[in-house]
Amino acid sequence: MSEWLAMGGYGFYVWSAYGVLAIALAVELASLRRRRHTSWQRVAELRAAREPGAQAAAPAAFEEAVK
Repeated sequence: MSEWLAMGGYGFYVWSAYGVLAIALAVELASLRRRRHTSWQRVAELRAAREPGAQAAAPAAFEEAVK
């Protein structure tokens, strides 16, 4: 088992590459989740701005969406 983990002397490089990949995937998934949450919040704001009675807030909300 330890021979397999050592991978012929290249184990450190192989396992560190797997570690870096795991960290990169975790960061990417967290980033995607945060962006999705922000996007859904923005959609809710724009929908609220389009409702009747929210006419004054609508232009500002849509100007921010264009930026």
